Amino acid sequence: MKTRLANLIKTKRKELKLSQKVLAEGICTQTIISRIEKGEITPSVDIFFKIIKKLCIPMEDVANLFSLDMTNVKDLSFDFYELEEMLVKRDYKTLSVLVKSINLESLNKEEALHVEWLKSILLYQVERKLDVAIEKLESLSEKVEIGSLLFCKICNTLGNLYSEREDFLSSKKYYELVLPYLEVIKGTNFEQPFYYSISRIYGMMQQLDEATKWNALAISKSLNTKSFYMLGDNYFLQSKLFEEQKLIDSAIDSCNKAITIFMLESNEYMRGMALSYLSKLKEKENEEIL
Repeated sequence: MKTRLANLIKTKRKELKLSQKVLAEGICTQTIISRIEKGEITPSVDIFFKIIKKLCIPMEDVANLFSLDMTNVKDLSFDFYELEEMLVKRDYKTLSVLVKSINLESLNKEEALHVEWLKSILLYQVERKLDVAIEKLESLSEKVEIGSLLFCKICNTLGNLYSEREDFLSSKKYYELVLPYLEVIKGTNFEQPFYYSISRIYGMMQQLDEATKWNALAISKSLNTKSFYMLGDNYFLQSKLFEEQKLIDSAIDSCNKAITIFMLESNEYMRGMALSYLSKLKEKENEEIL
């Protein structure tokens, strides 16, 4: 795939009359672009999708690029990792295109179930078919090995979707099905989202001690690994939990941390949400002073 990818990027860059230096701006170094175009390296998922966005490469071309290689079962574990990277980044449009390009006949049973899980997520995130997605995931949960990583992912997704339906008891039930298998999810890119999800549902059900415990664990994990992944979301959630406990000063501190991280990530949507919430917190702080 390196050669096809190199040719695609080089051709599109020249069509747009961009130098390697201009293409690299805001993405990576010019040296990396040069090595990609020479077929020496494959870019990371993050760099890859920044490049195709800047070059306005159609998703159909991206799908064709991947589908040619997805017939090789030996490479599927790497491809699935890339697909889940897009899931982490919430790039559902691109994920949908690539999932449709997978040759299902080349998959073993476990891989096919994994694809079905992704398709169920896309049913809601792209097509907004919440009830259909829940029905498919519940059926899928009966086909996978209990306690496996995929089982945990399915339960977490069901928890998320039941939360969207505002059926918080069912949401909590599915999150708690993961608790006996924390060692299974440890060290995976699914660990942080799970801690956030279960903390959030406990908070919504006013189980504030449990909510604070799981959210604090998520924050500690991020700080220990020096990762920003979901750290802004966790600080924002922590701010709301502190407000529920009338700890306004602590809530303001956590909200400011969230705003800083969202700014560093260029996440303007969440930064705006957090700024609005901070304004509300400061009003409460002033009321307490008066």
